[in-house]
Amino acid sequence: MAEDMAKSLDNAISDQLPPDSATGSGRAGIEPAGARGIAAGFGEQDLDLVNALQINPRASWTRIGASLGVDATTVARRWARLRGTKLAWMTAYAPEFAVIGYVRVHCRADAVAMLSDRICAYECVFSVERTSGRYQLNLSVAAEDACALDDFAVRALAALPGVLDVRVAVGLRIYIEGGHWRPGALDPVQRTLLTDAQRHPPAPSRVRAGDIELMLALAPDARRGIAELAADTGLSETTVRRRLADMTGSGRLQIRCDFAQQSAGWTVNTNLWVRLPAGELDALGAELAQWPEIRLCAAATGASNVLVIAWLRSQHECILLENRLLQSFPNLDITERQLTLRALKRMGRLLAPDGAATGHIPFAVWPAPVAGGVD
Repeated sequence: MAEDMAKSLDNAISDQLPPDSATGSGRAGIEPAGARGIAAGFGEQDLDLVNALQINPRASWTRIGASLGVDATTVARRWARLRGTKLAWMTAYAPEFAVIGYVRVHCRADAVAMLSDRICAYECVFSVERTSGRYQLNLSVAAEDACALDDFAVRALAALPGVLDVRVAVGLRIYIEGGHWRPGALDPVQRTLLTDAQRHPPAPSRVRAGDIELMLALAPDARRGIAELAADTGLSETTVRRRLADMTGSGRLQIRCDFAQQSAGWTVNTNLWVRLPAGELDALGAELAQWPEIRLCAAATGASNVLVIAWLRSQHECILLENRLLQSFPNLDITERQLTLRALKRMGRLLAPDGAATGHIPFAVWPAPVAGGVD
């Protein structure tokens, strides 16, 4: 409850505050992993704040400020600036409500721009990238079940003018995803200050009425207050507080802090489809979850049974990453490599060329076809 009281105080902090230069960072001499190449408008202190929010997304500004060596007012102002300039944002999502499809789209060259806009508008397509290679568009799709994913690919995507080929891989197991990725900006002491003690393993959590509504209410801004969430969902404030603790503790609800990666120094996205014997998949997943550049490692259907996505700082690092993979897993075969030319949408956020968020399209799961419908 002390955290809730702190949040109330945080919410009262005014935006009419002195500039950051009037206060010290309290952390001289520690260079975050992404400091090299950070653009104007996104500084090292901003990366520290993003890292803190990734570790404990709904912690009070008082607690976050204490971990960063600044007061609550300063850290709240910095976050307001990052949000206002669209350089960072927070999102909530619940993986259990959908089957995830990794979809590649091959289309006519003169249709790529039009299809990019059309596909980004789909609520079930939560991420879109334009990539090098035969498939110009990479999509991440949320569907009610495998039948629904097929329906979206065949009836929606394939019917769009200019689409020549649609290739679908169904996600089987995610070993690491973007919500677990960290820039490594904070030191161990700071991370400890932000990490809640785990007294016992989280108990299994069941789906209840109002869970989906709560997730959707959090999706645009995962730091919304308890009272706002209660008003939007029709749940009591006590229920909202209890549900949040239950769903986040059990892993059913994921909260992540994203940011304009190019502005922070990660200018290259590489996507690798690889093939590995099934008996080695878990070892690969466990290993890659420890590599700082890996944003996604997911087992999927298809002859290429693993998708690996990494954020890098130069094209040359793509070669270094491939070499490291092959040395660590001799039985691994890289079957397809793509470079992201432009990230258009990430977890529902529409993105500018520099990675800043320009809009938000609420999540929705593509529904299963109605029984008895026309085939």
